[in-house]
Amino acid sequence: MSIRFHSRALSFLCLFPAGILLVGCGGDETARIKLVPVTGTVTLNNKPLEGAEVLFTPDPENAASTPGSDVTGPDGNYKVFFRGRAGLAPGKYSVVVTKTILPGGASAVGVPEEDRDMYLESFRDPRGRRRPGDNNTVTEIRGEFEREVPPGGGPQDFDVKAKSSEAKTAESKK
Repeated sequence: MSIRFHSRALSFLCLFPAGILLVGCGGDETARIKLVPVTGTVTLNNKPLEGAEVLFTPDPENAASTPGSDVTGPDGNYKVFFRGRAGLAPGKYSVVVTKTILPGGASAVGVPEEDRDMYLESFRDPRGRRRPGDNNTVTEIRGEFEREVPPGGGPQDFDVKAKSSEAKTAESKK
């Protein structure tokens, strides 16, 4: 056997494992979905609502399933993201806007859903009751909407209508 044969065989063996790895790497199929920008403003009784979670859940009939979310900024503005990419696929969506106002300026944003009840429970008084009007009051604001994201994307604004006591509590916490 010649040295030339050994070097070719060695080259083939070195490249063979890399070829196996490349065959199975199709990538994330969702990266191929065309997204359109979805931004907007959330208000509470026509006033900007900071720190609200905005969750877009796609209709099962949509061509692509792209759930997305964001948290509103100081002016109530948000920009929806799907798997780290800005935007959503066009189609119909159920939208839920929520904000939990906790005593002392604490926030429930980022607390996993399965831990949220226990987290909120920690704000009750020692006897396990919520006392209205004191610093242990937890206010939950929620709005549900149905929306269509058009092929070109665009703004989706939401005005959450809260009961007067919720709105007063929300304003006093600012």
